[in-house]
Order: sequence, then C-alpha cells, then structure tokens
Amino acid sequence: MNLSSKEKPFSNQAVWLYTVSFLFYATNHMLIIALPFFSQDLGARRSEIGIIMGAYMFVSMFLRPVAGAIVDRYGPKKIFMMALILNAVALTFYMIENYWVFAVTRALQGAVLAFFSMTIHLLIIDMLPDKTRGQGISLLSLTSMLPYTFVPALVLYMKNQVSMTQMFLLFMGLGICNILVGFYLFQKIKNPIHEKEETNTNDFPYEEKKGALQILFVPSLLMLLASIVFSVAPTFLPLYLESQGIGSAPLYFLTETAVIIIIRFFGRKHIPSSEVFPRWLLVILVSCFMLSPALLYFSLSTPLLLGAAIFNGLALSLLYPTLMTYITFVIPANIRGYSIGWFIAAADLGTSSGALIMGWIADQFSYPAMLGAATMIGACTLIMTLMYRGHRKKEIVQ
Repeated sequence: MNLSSKEKPFSNQAVWLYTVSFLFYATNHMLIIALPFFSQDLGARRSEIGIIMGAYMFVSMFLRPVAGAIVDRYGPKKIFMMALILNAVALTFYMIENYWVFAVTRALQGAVLAFFSMTIHLLIIDMLPDKTRGQGISLLSLTSMLPYTFVPALVLYMKNQVSMTQMFLLFMGLGICNILVGFYLFQKIKNPIHEKEETNTNDFPYEEKKGALQILFVPSLLMLLASIVFSVAPTFLPLYLESQGIGSAPLYFLTETAVIIIIRFFGRKHIPSSEVFPRWLLVILVSCFMLSPALLYFSLSTPLLLGAAIFNGLALSLLYPTLMTYITFVIPANIRGYSIGWFIAAADLGTSSGALIMGWIADQFSYPAMLGAATMIGACTLIMTLMYRGHRKKEIVQ
C-alpha cells in the first residue's frame, strides 16, 4: 500500500523542518572552520582556540538531559522557536571581535544546540507515523552532516575574499533567515503530543525515569563506544598517513562521505520502526566499524583504505538513526525528550573522549596500537550487541 502524503518522510512540514535543520547546522559548521582563523588573527594561542572551540560541545553535552526534561515539560514547538531566536542573538555577539567573547558565545550556542537538537527530534517524531519514523530520523540526521560536504571549502575560499566583519554579517543573515523559515513552520505545526499532556511534576515520577535510564543504558553504551571508534579517522588518520608519506586522506574522506550520504538517503527505508530491538542490523553495523580500523591496522594500501572508508561510512550512516528510532519506541512519550537527551549526551561523550583516549594510546605506543585498540572496542561492542535482548515499552512503564 502506498503511503499518503502526510505519512511520507517528505511531507510538507517535514521538508520545512529538514530545511531549518540544514540552515542551522550549515551556519555552525561554517563557524567551526572560520572561528579558529579569526581567533588566531585576534591573538589567541592554540590552547585558547581549543577552549573557544571546545566550549560548544562541552556545554551541549552536559545540558542535553536537562534540555530534554524541559522540552518534555513545555513542549517542543515553543522551545523550537526560542532556540532559533537565541541562536540568531548569539550570532550577533560575534560582531564584538574579541576571542573571549567568541568563547562565551560558543558556550551559549552549545546551550542552544542542546535544546534545538532535542526539539527537532521530537517534532519529526510527532510529524510522522510510526512506520516512517526511522526514515524521518535518518533524513534529519542527514541534514546535519550535508554541510560537511561543501562548507569547509566554501569558508576557506571566503576567508580570503571577505573581511571578518562581513563574514559575521553573513552568519547573522543566516540566523535571521532561519527564524523566518522556522516561524513559517511554527505556524503550520499543530500542537504536538508533548504540548497536549499535563506538565506538572507528577508527570515524571522517579521510578519512571529510573526505569527509562535502565533501558537506555545498553543502547547509549553502544553509541558511546561507537563514537570513540568513529573519532579515530577524522582526528588521527590524516596524521598517520602523513607520517607514512601517504597522501590518501582526501580519498578516504571523500569515499566515506559519499557512502554516508547515499546510504543514509537510500537506506533509510531499511531502518526498523518498531519497539523490537534491531539486533541483526546492529550486528552488521557494529561489525562494519570494527572492521574499519582492523583493515587499517593490517595495511594502508589503497584498496584496504577504501574498504575501511566504506565500512566506516556504512556504520556512520545507519547506526545513530537505528538506535535513536528504537529508543523513541521503547521510552514513554512523556519522558522521551529527557531520555533522548541522555542518549545524545552519551554519543557526545564518546566523540569528545575518543580523541583523548586514542591520542594517549598513539602517544604511548603507536598509531597501529591505536587502531588495534579501536578494533578491540568494536569487538566488545559486537559481543554486547549479540548478548543484549532489548526491551519492550511495557517493561518500562509497569
């Protein structure tokens, strides 16, 4: 049976939400590339640049569970607009050309990210029926990574063509544009489930939260371990290849990005949309991110490098939306934001700690030892996936 237009992941409201997400993340990816250059021009040292750039994810990671609870209480629709407005306000602060102002502003944007990412996940869940929820989450995550395909090159070109002030004016314009697009969507959205429920403190009993966290533990741990392994390639692979006199890093990342885009778009229909734990799909995906560093451990030849890129791209493309879709079914709707917040925070923690852990291993031992450690983490994750039986929603709310 064909899906009606309202049931398809490309419904009118869903497309507008994808557009808002794309504009939001495109602006932030531009800042990730541009701010280190501008901060350096203003006299910031490398350590200070690290503080400026790290403030964004650090604040976001710790605020995600809090943001989720607040969104559960007040509803995603209103907070969605508030996040877009605050993001535009934060972008105006960059006009104060001082690198410590940049650091405070990045921290503010990290707080905005915690709320924004929560609201768009909950809105897409409310917009789409259960059977296409996985596709919607996959497409939403695709909009957050599409800017990676062109933003770095665009910013590197623009920084030599326009002034710092002109670049920041562009960012402000994008922020205002996103408010306009978001407001159009805001008017079209009916009050989601979250805003129709009572929102007093009794809606979130301790036992219900405790039960949800118990169910979230294994999926979140899987995502955390996967994020540690995923952090290896972007952080250390270019350095490792350069140390060996190999200039194939662009080929690796081009291949990986192509796989992510193609699979996340065309493979979205294969993401299970139910409360049944998708064990065998996850076994395949975990095996992929285990094999990626294993291939690089044995050889850096072009065929194995391409194989590693393909395996890593396959895992990156579907692991997050598959786990995210599963937990949205097994967690009660009234604490869904709170639970998703913990899940995304686990992924953030894996990304931020992965570079630190793997960097220490590379320093103390070698790059091959680091790849071997990543392979072992993948093997442990695979065993955990095979052993985990999953939970149904009724097991949480009893």
